[in-house]
Amino acid sequence: MTSRGPLSVLLAGAAMLLVGACSPVLEPDQDLTGRPLLDDLHQPDVLTEAQRLDQPPSLEGNRFLTGWWPWRDGAGQVRLNPNPDGARLEFVHLEEKRRRLVLDLLGVSPGGRVVVQAAGRDLGAFALRERLEIPLPEDLPRGRLPVDLRFEDAPKVTVAGAGLRPSAPAGEVTLEEGALIQAGSSMVEMVRPNESFVALTGRFTPPSKPEAGQRFEIRVEDGSKKLVDHWTWSAQKRFGKGGRFRLDLASPRPWLRIRLRATGEGPPGRWEHLRLVEDSGLADDAEEATAPGMPEPVAPRRPRLVVLYVLDALRADALGAWGARDGATPTLDRLAEEGLVFQDHQSVAPNTLPSTKALLTGIAPRFRGGWQLPADGPPTLAEAFAAAGFRTGLFSGNVYVSDAYGIERGFEAHELIETDPNGDVNASAEEVHARALAWLESLPEEASVFLYLHTLHPHNPYAPPGPSPPSAASSIDGSTRTLLDLQRGRRTADDEDEERLKELYAAGLAYNDGQIARLLARLGERFAPDETLVAVTSDHGEELFEHGGVLHGYTLYEEMIHIPLILWAPDRLSPGRVEWPTTTLDLHAALSKLARREPLTTIFEADLPTVHFAAAASVPGGIFSARTKRYKLIWAPRQGLGWGLGEGLGRSREPEYLFNLRADPGERTNIAGDRSFEADWLRERLRAWIDAGRPIDDNAPPPEEDAETRRQLEALGYLGG
Repeated sequence: MTSRGPLSVLLAGAAMLLVGACSPVLEPDQDLTGRPLLDDLHQPDVLTEAQRLDQPPSLEGNRFLTGWWPWRDGAGQVRLNPNPDGARLEFVHLEEKRRRLVLDLLGVSPGGRVVVQAAGRDLGAFALRERLEIPLPEDLPRGRLPVDLRFEDAPKVTVAGAGLRPSAPAGEVTLEEGALIQAGSSMVEMVRPNESFVALTGRFTPPSKPEAGQRFEIRVEDGSKKLVDHWTWSAQKRFGKGGRFRLDLASPRPWLRIRLRATGEGPPGRWEHLRLVEDSGLADDAEEATAPGMPEPVAPRRPRLVVLYVLDALRADALGAWGARDGATPTLDRLAEEGLVFQDHQSVAPNTLPSTKALLTGIAPRFRGGWQLPADGPPTLAEAFAAAGFRTGLFSGNVYVSDAYGIERGFEAHELIETDPNGDVNASAEEVHARALAWLESLPEEASVFLYLHTLHPHNPYAPPGPSPPSAASSIDGSTRTLLDLQRGRRTADDEDEERLKELYAAGLAYNDGQIARLLARLGERFAPDETLVAVTSDHGEELFEHGGVLHGYTLYEEMIHIPLILWAPDRLSPGRVEWPTTTLDLHAALSKLARREPLTTIFEADLPTVHFAAAASVPGGIFSARTKRYKLIWAPRQGLGWGLGEGLGRSREPEYLFNLRADPGERTNIAGDRSFEADWLRERLRAWIDAGRPIDDNAPPPEEDAETRRQLEALGYLGG
């Protein structure tokens, strides 16, 4: 179910060809290739009407969407206060009829009013009363519709409940293998990138004993034209011979929206074999498109030393190769200049344990549970290199990357280098390197080695050895205690404090960079450059106040999941930059191929645009994201009133986020409720990805750690505080 990214080093794609005519033709399928609409990569959006609006963190039909702050009254009832700048609802509208949006309000003050927009249409301003009924136009578009509310002169207003009157009786939709059964008032939406599709084909079987007034309709929209065919009881119309149908598509458009709609009470109809048909001749003639920054291949001969170097909590923009100008990382910047830089590399998790498990196994955890890497699980990178004759060693400064969680599987040597429990000095890099070099000295001179190093920089505490950077404006320290106090609201930071903490974070990175220079010099005494491959990356990023917080683990903003990846293999890998998005899973696939004596290549599926997924699997209820080059969709249901992004009760209290990364790279404006083709397509992809990874028990508690493991976790700020 995981979307395969394009790394390892060679990228190949398929050109987007958009062809077609425009008229519906009720004929059997022709001899053309096609792609099923119902597959395991997408979960169709099933829409039925309902009267009640669900409170956050609902991700379904009628719901409170964004701009609502929850609290419990004395009776334990959840109440919602709207954001003064505006709040948004979303409801399902399938039939043309007069409706009313009904709001039950508390704390209504004289003179207060609410300004309402529905699907972008101004509906006017309404005086507030305890039971407020807002009439909605009956000709609103069908599907999911946003309603925007701006309360004016109403500082204490609270919404106790909301609903729609009237609503159509909810229909039923059932998905089976390759088929969709539909009855009653319902609509199923599916959005797809339009590659080289020329037609939509399928089979429709109407009810054997239909009721009067039943109607089934299929509609294809491409942003300019709507192609429609339907079956009605009164006309006894069938979809072509044997129920087959074909709708020829319009001339090139980048997206298609397919809607299956049923109205009227009665038994179900059945849609089967729905396929988007490609013109095989045009597809064969299409020239392959190369992703930006295609590098030269690594030579098939394997290196004798493979170093996987993970700097904990390192965000990409902290390195000069990604735009940092403080000069803190001359060694890593040199490796980037001489090696291959993956400019848009993404972690699959905002914290260490799930991201490390994904790096080692190629499987991204999505829910709580499975804290230990099981002994009988999928093969790890270490096992792959060991099977290929490599000596394998793991040296880590983070207890989550240790035998306490089964991470040592496949490593013949594995050591956890303890963090200073007082947090006064963080010398992780120097200590990790010393243990690794000592182990290397014990190996035969001719041994091939896979070395995994995990240093606790620039991870907290921000306290590298040596004098701290001078600062006259702030005396704040970078201890774990201070950072936890900031994260959990026990302390605030002014602008000078924020700048000081960023300097201390950079100082820890600079210290690690200097230690890497010394490590490479020592490794060079034993392994020639053309025998060496170094992969430098991180497990996740770090918050440095961009969205109001510090540390990591509770958000999926870009500062948390955009991490560096540098492949450095002198004389074997041509320098360059890859701009195409890649993830931790792609790095796993690349190194696995290397262990099997394959060149670092991968075949890129024709699945454009590529989607990358991430999950905060350690958060009860979960936080999930799907990202393309243009959009990022985040769902943050979590549990209780803790939904949203951030530590504790959540700094940002929205169940859903949608960001246009091209227009808003800082992820400042949440446009959840946007009904663009690509945004709706991301919803389908994210739903399918979540459900494919859902375990039987997705609320498994963490294991009971032994006293030593607990002490290590407390030193890193993961427990207590």
